[in-house]
Amino acid sequence: MQLQPAMQQRCTVRQTATGVSRTPVGISVRCRTLGSSTHAPTQPAWTGDHWLSKFVNLLINTPPVYAVMKVLAKQAIMSGAEKRGVDWSNNVQRLLAKPELDALEKLRAELTCPSVVLPSYYLMPFHAYDEGNESWLAAAEVEPATYAMALRTYKDQTSLTPQAAFAKLRGSTTDAIKAYQVQHGLDTNPEVLLDMGCSTGMSTRWLAAQFPQAEIVGLDLCTRFLAVAEQEERQHPLISSVTGQRRIKYVHGMAESTNLTAQSVDLVMFSYVIHECPAAVIAAFVKESKRILKPGGVMTMIDNNPKSATIQNLPPFLFTLMKATEPWSDQYYAFDLEASMRAEGFKEVITVETDHRHRTVLGVA
Repeated sequence: MQLQPAMQQRCTVRQTATGVSRTPVGISVRCRTLGSSTHAPTQPAWTGDHWLSKFVNLLINTPPVYAVMKVLAKQAIMSGAEKRGVDWSNNVQRLLAKPELDALEKLRAELTCPSVVLPSYYLMPFHAYDEGNESWLAAAEVEPATYAMALRTYKDQTSLTPQAAFAKLRGSTTDAIKAYQVQHGLDTNPEVLLDMGCSTGMSTRWLAAQFPQAEIVGLDLCTRFLAVAEQEERQHPLISSVTGQRRIKYVHGMAESTNLTAQSVDLVMFSYVIHECPAAVIAAFVKESKRILKPGGVMTMIDNNPKSATIQNLPPFLFTLMKATEPWSDQYYAFDLEASMRAEGFKEVITVETDHRHRTVLGVA
């Protein structure tokens, strides 16, 4: 259904299947439409122009305070993850060991596109790293941090392993995509998928498992992340039964300017990427996605839900630490993603609340 400007549709995915296996069978989408009279806050008070946001920003912009915040944020994430079985330290030590790092440096050199210039918005101190994503430590910590995020989402389900929590989190989004395709009569067997901001390939390989006939491109700005992804693919390649070639290809590039052929992709996915970007860049992502998608192709953006009660009601300690490690939070939480997608010509734009913290926003090109 096409939504009117004054209306917003909020949807939840109900999974009738059990366990962490994911199939399109037994998935239903339940939606309710809220009018403009709804008084629910559209974003957390600790973001934007709210006085609380300004106070938190003042703390973050005070160097001695910010230095302490970075340390506390990292310690909080690591300790919580390790208590739930994430082997954080050993994973990092293995990747940063000299033989491993030498091999990764060679792969990085192979993957680097000399014409790609890193934009200023990307060169920020994300996730408590002074160099942002441009460090081997950041690359080594992607996997444990990804598991930590999944465990945090299901913190009350203490029996979940890190891997099971990851599957549950990612599965909720691909379930939503498949249900959306069925609901709108779209192709449920896309041929070409693009994983924008693929990082070290965890989301890319999940997509490959969920859409086993598809060829997948993983695109990222960080060559260190791509080197880790490429190493995994070379060690455990996913081979097409049709072509006999690798199904996944990793590309160094910019999501706002991919250089891909127009109308060449069936599904574009941004998975936990856009909260790290300013509003103008998110809008550019939407525009480029519309250009490269085939008619009837789907764009989906998965990220923190600005309207999530969990996120809006985070304790001051936690939202201060979160904001300290995510420099574009104010712009992300204020950005009207659905409106941007409609403005670029996407149809059937909806937001699916895939869990109590996250949303999956979908539209048809």
